[in-house]
Amino acid sequence: MSIKAETSFSLKDQLFNAKTLGVLSERLNDAYPGFKRNKFEREVLARFPELELKERISWIVTTLEAHLPGEFPLAMDILHRALPTPLDPSKSDDDFGHFIWAVPGEYVSRHGCTIEHLAASLDFLREATMRFTSEGAIRPFLRRYRAQTMAFVHECAKHGNYHVRRLASEGIRPFLPWAPRAGVPVDQVISVLDCLYADNTRFVTRSVANTLNDVSRIDAELVIHTLKRWHKQHYQQTEELAWITRHALRTLVKQDHPAALELLGYPTEPRFRISNIEASEIVKVGTHLSWRCQLVSLAEQRLKIMLRINFLKANGSHSVKVFAVKDARLDKGEQLQINKQLLFKPMTTRVLYPGTHYVELVVNGVARGKRAFELVV
Repeated sequence: MSIKAETSFSLKDQLFNAKTLGVLSERLNDAYPGFKRNKFEREVLARFPELELKERISWIVTTLEAHLPGEFPLAMDILHRALPTPLDPSKSDDDFGHFIWAVPGEYVSRHGCTIEHLAASLDFLREATMRFTSEGAIRPFLRRYRAQTMAFVHECAKHGNYHVRRLASEGIRPFLPWAPRAGVPVDQVISVLDCLYADNTRFVTRSVANTLNDVSRIDAELVIHTLKRWHKQHYQQTEELAWITRHALRTLVKQDHPAALELLGYPTEPRFRISNIEASEIVKVGTHLSWRCQLVSLAEQRLKIMLRINFLKANGSHSVKVFAVKDARLDKGEQLQINKQLLFKPMTTRVLYPGTHYVELVVNGVARGKRAFELVV
């Protein structure tokens, strides 16, 4: 028996609805006097209830095809004139814009990814990304015309607008959510990040770290080598580079990767002792798993302490997820009381299955005190 989350929140309805569609159609109507705004909106909204988020974007583009000129350059010119004012260039983070403005970029990606229109289409994506990111729209160009598009990406990495610079990193991410794979070789990805890691905006450096984290799933050693090289170059502020490093290595740390732990200052052979372990033996869905223990550090050292849960799966195997407990620098002989509670309720990202699960403490990649517990309804 599986236990799934119930949710009334709908991201697709929040981002793509009659109001947001009206914003797009109004701008199109102003840019193109022949645009049949009411008909366009009726046709789009008629199918919204049956479509998921990405499908709604695709459907809007499909509907637009019948309402814009068939000649692509004319259609692209209309879309360009319909674009709103660029996002505030004085900001440095969390200024994503509105999702409805993904539509023009997706239209150009669908119809302009040809050698004839390549340069004009890429120029459009550079403009569009200053309203809403073109990270998904650029990926067909990377797959079909990699050399030309990567040259464009390197130009974007040097652009004065931080949204354009972020496109250079986010557009080439190996595992960008909600997007097809771009297939850019990891050495080429790193060459772009080399131009961006010293950026002065968190919006860009967060993307650099996320892209590095993606690369770590393909070539962990390349990521470790790259971060060490960046630390030696001193081009980025020490505090910001430390943040990039932590964020880029988060997946490797969860996998107990020794070189990642060492780079972050955690000894891979930590000296510690735990005692007085108290762990829930039965956890009811909707309540907490409790873990308590006493930890004594046997050396002066930095410790990253986590709880690792082995979640029961439908086929009887287990999937692993780790939860942060504490990041501490302890002296020799120093004691630490650990108390951690984890809520076991269904989530949209995790289905729960009643039965035997396991929990253990992990310190700098070293596991101790594994205990079984039963999840019950």
